[in-house]
Amino acid sequence: MSVTPGTVQPPVPVAYSYVRFSTAKQELGDSLRRQVESAEDYCREHGLQLAPVSYRDLGVSAFKRRNFEKGALAAFIGAVKNGKVAEGSFLIVEQFDRLSRAYTNVALRLLMDIVEAGINVVTLVDRKIWDRESIKDASNLMLAVMYMARANNESEAKALRLSTVWKQKKLRAADGTAPRIVTSECPRWLRANAGKTGFEILQDRVESIRKVFDMRINGFGIVAIVKRANQERWPAPGKMSVRKQGESADDFERRKTAGATWHTSTVGRLLKNRALLGEYQPRSLHPTDEAKRVTFGEPIKNYYPAVLDESTFLRAQATVERRGRFPGRRDVNMRNWLQGLVQCSCGHSLVRKNKQSKSQPGYARYYCTARVRGASKCPGVSAKELEESVLYVVSFYFPSRFGSASLDELKVRIELLESQVVTTKRAQERYAEAIGMADELVTLVEKLKTATTTLHEYERQLSVARAELADASFDDEVVLKKLADMAYAHDNPNEYAALREELARALDKIVVHQDEGFIRVFAKGLAYTFVHILRPDGVLPDLTAAERPPERLTA
Repeated sequence: MSVTPGTVQPPVPVAYSYVRFSTAKQELGDSLRRQVESAEDYCREHGLQLAPVSYRDLGVSAFKRRNFEKGALAAFIGAVKNGKVAEGSFLIVEQFDRLSRAYTNVALRLLMDIVEAGINVVTLVDRKIWDRESIKDASNLMLAVMYMARANNESEAKALRLSTVWKQKKLRAADGTAPRIVTSECPRWLRANAGKTGFEILQDRVESIRKVFDMRINGFGIVAIVKRANQERWPAPGKMSVRKQGESADDFERRKTAGATWHTSTVGRLLKNRALLGEYQPRSLHPTDEAKRVTFGEPIKNYYPAVLDESTFLRAQATVERRGRFPGRRDVNMRNWLQGLVQCSCGHSLVRKNKQSKSQPGYARYYCTARVRGASKCPGVSAKELEESVLYVVSFYFPSRFGSASLDELKVRIELLESQVVTTKRAQERYAEAIGMADELVTLVEKLKTATTTLHEYERQLSVARAELADASFDDEVVLKKLADMAYAHDNPNEYAALREELARALDKIVVHQDEGFIRVFAKGLAYTFVHILRPDGVLPDLTAAERPPERLTA
């Protein structure tokens, strides 16, 4: 073709290829190659300049609208709006179902918006151009609607079939008739066996998990657990790293090491994960928000191999409940083993401040947090006086709570019952709340009744267990020595954390009346409070008969 000298040639229209498929199976197959080559052929035939950058949503669903809400198609639409893609450009797709498989009204609105923005949409399956002129034709619009309706109907039917299959798998797993596991996806301390008939335990990861629970039960916070896990390089229960194609051995090793790092979120999720007990909670897509998954049916017990006993799991939950009302910040060496338990008589908590010097090594004082902020003039109290007074009260009045190892089982039972009471109360509240907005009222009312009955039974068992503990007899001198050894363990964080948990299990709070020189100790499960002199010039309050405890209590 001859060109007259000096004639300015019109710019060649730019075409953008949009490729989408929703499954990995399509990626391994012919879908990607077919869509790319068809776009290239079309551009050569029609004299279009194919943009070097294509838009690809690989493994993204158009039925769930993820491609044009968050995917590459959304990026293309954004580029059109901000002018990066010029008006008059072409968007090449294999057929309408690559753009959207959503409801017909949604898909048609998407097409109209793209075309009204000045973009010409090409469907390769019929070589048709959809532009501002063509969509004015009613027959073209009807044709587009038919294509879109067919795509949506196909996806809805497929989604329904898959949903039914998954539900049947989960139901068979629940009644024990499933010959194979529901899915190979499982907790990261397990892996599916070769025959997909069960799971194998990854022992090194399970050992790490048991260390996490042991530290938690003994009073360590999540941050302290994460720090030790990373320092000691515990194997983390994360997704197994797979070496990528072309990746060097050194790069793979570095990436694998980085992926094995512990995080607070890792520990936080582990401490709540009942899959450790062997439970599998089926889930399904939320009916109105497809980005969320909701529980489906009751948990399936013994689906996974249990790697923790329920006693250990619930004791960790009890620790979480206790820590919920305590400050999260703590001195690095955990020397403040009364943190969260001691309060000033004004109602604010007390903090421990190190005041040692050459003349007074190890000296420390407790101060009211309101005073620290300059909001009060409450006097401080000697750490030695306060800590020794607390140890004396708990060892003298109820030594059974800190007694010999023979009652460890009873103490654990009380702790578990306390945790179950809290959990059942929460379930009771959820059922009561759901009754007001659910359709299946009969079922929910029955669950609420069951939860109420269960709660009363747990509370009865808790009272019996506490009475058994109260009947025990111990030597207070032995108990005092045990607690003192923990309190003055020469900067041993493990001993301090364990003492802190022992006290938190037995006490609600300790109120310090520094002006008068006494402390008042509130114990769990007891109507009495225990008053003890804090210093030689202290003055005890006058107690009524109802306030005065017996000479000595063991509970």
